[in-house]
Amino acid sequence: MSLLRVAGALEAVTDFVGRAAAWVTLILVLLVTFNVASRYLFSWGTVWLQELEWHLLPVIALFGITYTLRHGGHVRVDMLYERMSPRMQHLVDLISALVLIVVAILIIRFSQNYIGQSWRVGEMSPDPGGLPARYALKALIPVGFAVLIVQALAMALRHGVLLFRGGEGEERPPS
Repeated sequence: MSLLRVAGALEAVTDFVGRAAAWVTLILVLLVTFNVASRYLFSWGTVWLQELEWHLLPVIALFGITYTLRHGGHVRVDMLYERMSPRMQHLVDLISALVLIVVAILIIRFSQNYIGQSWRVGEMSPDPGGLPARYALKALIPVGFAVLIVQALAMALRHGVLLFRGGEGEERPPS
């Protein structure tokens, strides 16, 4: 299997996770709509439904960021990047992907104590009627950054191949 095929397979994982994040976004919109309507039209609401909104936001952010990176929606200095040769763009993208892998590994590593403490105490909502198992939400931190590593690895493979093979005439990947 060629490295570009491996990169494509890794990007398929990112696309799957991104679609899941999009569905979670739809769920969040419907939940907020329901909460607002029930509160203002029927004077009814629950703490756990409001907390669920806040629990869905990190899921969207952690998994949506990877999808955004995959499809080139991330922030970079385009006015400089666009003036670079395709070879230099591949080099910049390769280095960026490698740095991103290191940063994601560090975040996973440094989040372990934070998550472990939350699991040990069985962290839950301090509000009566709030959601239990807040520690499970925190456990998504390393999962989200592991998916980010998958995408960064795909980027590194793709741009490394295009850089060293001289893929100047090929269509630019989104990242």
